[in-house]
Amino acid sequence: MAGMSKYLFAGITGATVAAVVGIFSSSLLCCVPKNVVEVLPIDENYCLIIVAFIVGTAGFGIAEWLRWEIIRKLLTYRDWLYNHRSWKTKAWGFLLSSLVPKKNMLYSFQDYLPKYPLPKLEDTCERTLKMIKPLLTDEEYLSVVKVLRDFQKNEGPKLQKILEQRYETEENWMSELWDKYVYLAGRGPLPVHSNFSCNGEKNFNHNDPTNKQVPSAANIMFGFMEYSQKIKDGNLSNMMIQNMVPISCDRYKYICSTTRIPGEAIDELKTYPDSRHIVVFRKKSMYRLDLFATDVNGKETILTPREIQTQLELLMKDAKDVETKSDKDILNPSIFTSTTRPRWAQIRKELLKNKINAESLEVVESAVVCLALGDGRPQSQSEEFKTYLTGNGFDRWFDKSMTFVTEENGAMGYNVEHTSAEATLSGRMWEYGLYHAQYDSSGNATHRNIPQHTVIPVPQRLQWELNDFEDDIADMKSDWDKLADDVDAIVYFVDKGKGFIKKLRVSPDGYMQMALQLTFYRLHKKTPKTYETAATRLFKNARTETIRPVSEHSVAFTKAFDDPNVSVAKKVDHLKKAIIHQTQYKFDAMNGRAVDRHLLGLYIAGKLSGSVPKLFTMRPFYEADELSTSQSPLRYDSVIGKITPYDPVGGGFGPQRQDGYGVAYFMDDVSVSCLITSFKSCPDTGSQKFAAGLQQAVDDIKILLESSLNEKNVSNGKPKHP
Repeated sequence: MAGMSKYLFAGITGATVAAVVGIFSSSLLCCVPKNVVEVLPIDENYCLIIVAFIVGTAGFGIAEWLRWEIIRKLLTYRDWLYNHRSWKTKAWGFLLSSLVPKKNMLYSFQDYLPKYPLPKLEDTCERTLKMIKPLLTDEEYLSVVKVLRDFQKNEGPKLQKILEQRYETEENWMSELWDKYVYLAGRGPLPVHSNFSCNGEKNFNHNDPTNKQVPSAANIMFGFMEYSQKIKDGNLSNMMIQNMVPISCDRYKYICSTTRIPGEAIDELKTYPDSRHIVVFRKKSMYRLDLFATDVNGKETILTPREIQTQLELLMKDAKDVETKSDKDILNPSIFTSTTRPRWAQIRKELLKNKINAESLEVVESAVVCLALGDGRPQSQSEEFKTYLTGNGFDRWFDKSMTFVTEENGAMGYNVEHTSAEATLSGRMWEYGLYHAQYDSSGNATHRNIPQHTVIPVPQRLQWELNDFEDDIADMKSDWDKLADDVDAIVYFVDKGKGFIKKLRVSPDGYMQMALQLTFYRLHKKTPKTYETAATRLFKNARTETIRPVSEHSVAFTKAFDDPNVSVAKKVDHLKKAIIHQTQYKFDAMNGRAVDRHLLGLYIAGKLSGSVPKLFTMRPFYEADELSTSQSPLRYDSVIGKITPYDPVGGGFGPQRQDGYGVAYFMDDVSVSCLITSFKSCPDTGSQKFAAGLQQAVDDIKILLESSLNEKNVSNGKPKHP
């Protein structure tokens, strides 16, 4: 049907253009004086062909313009998320899939995506009350209602007008505010609290001697550089939902060659589009490695993976030679990126006063990515997770958009500065690098049958003069060790995936969220303020919104689950209503109809106006989330994701508060990868006991739903659920 519609569109367009060409060509030719035609060195038919060509070209241009304007209009339709089986959605999908080009590049749709919506003030106020009620006592709730109604009547409308002005004048009213005030204005340390990390393969053998550190690093660096060039040239394909709904790709320009520069009051996100080098960490030394050179054909191209391997081997030897010196001689300033932003900003100013330090700093900040050649041998996915999230204090430049890590036993992962982009973007780049890696029979990187280079740039060890900062370095290293040691990070694989959950006729994500709620309630006997990430990239330059999975139904479910006096039917009713709420809220968040971003905008508008409303000083609005969660896909590229042999684990992040949890989960058909963090210094939390509780909750909910299905099947004369 989609193919027929294309022919229909082309036929109508062609017929229209042909008619226009015929009419206008004849008309235009008639307008030319006969005596002029007679003296021209061409005949009348030739003139007709020229005019027809001009008018035909214009006609096809108009048709193409019309096509994209129709696409623009179709992309404003939002109900496909809610009613994907309605006749209206089917007609919309048929028309959109007919018009969207099969081959499209990274930024093809950027100018045609709809604007991120600004909700009405009254809608957000009502949704807010519904969101916070399950988390408060009756007395607390009534107090919030009173303050919120006053806000809705007095300060709210004035602040809403400020946001409405932004909506009219900006491409995305929230994007700048989000980057600036959620990330760049943050004054705390980046590692653990803001940056996130990602593991490598699920089935990686940590003691396989054929896994080699340097060849793996060389292959990945080649893949990353190749991918970076595709982003720069716009030659990467756009990501599409269901192969027809495009999403915003604006953040791709920040995942490489980008550094967060510290400021005393606010940071700056700076990109270096002409960058062609990486910075490599090894044994506390740092090196510049240029990855472009003139090949045998006289072109400036990326070094082959084998050539990169050769240079990394030279670097490893140099680092080993340097290692014999005292620590003072080989210290580097990367520990500064682990401290608070104002302190790092002040130290950076001092570093820039020294020419040697300034030159080395420029090399680091302008690098495409950083590479850490670690000297550890993690023996489990949990150890890997902890390593990639923290490092040792001298092998991560936490300001860098991405630092790739490979350990001596070949384990691989990376760390990402969160201002730059969300996990799906770096995950797609990671998928690309892993899939395209090639090794010979000896486990070395290959040249990949691409032109080699006549002169290969050698690694250059960066020089630092840090004698004036010895006390700062010692102090920060002590703080860093305390933070890193305090992180309780584990990877746990729940032994049931979305395949079996779908058989239970509920949303897999809703199921997992309710399992998380039940786990927390069983451990702590209370309902947690919970965050779940929703992508809003259906809109131009948009990033994320917050799903609030807690509802009156989820609270009733967790309280009733272990109560023997509550019937199975009642527990299932609470569960299904809770999942329906979470699913509906997720779609609302994806569509820009949730509350968190709007409330943030109103808060920022008040702060910039000189007066923060009382509403935002109340506990439900300033308190961090006890349970911070995120679900992401394990496959990204529409082609590579289907054929890659790699089975990824996923990535994770730190808790938002000292007594909280960070839980990232990645679902496939047979299991769920859960990367869980907490702080050891909190006596009430523990990542291992949370993981065990989560597995128990998943199993118990399965039994509950199967029991309910069996009761229904028996009453309907059907066989029991297996």
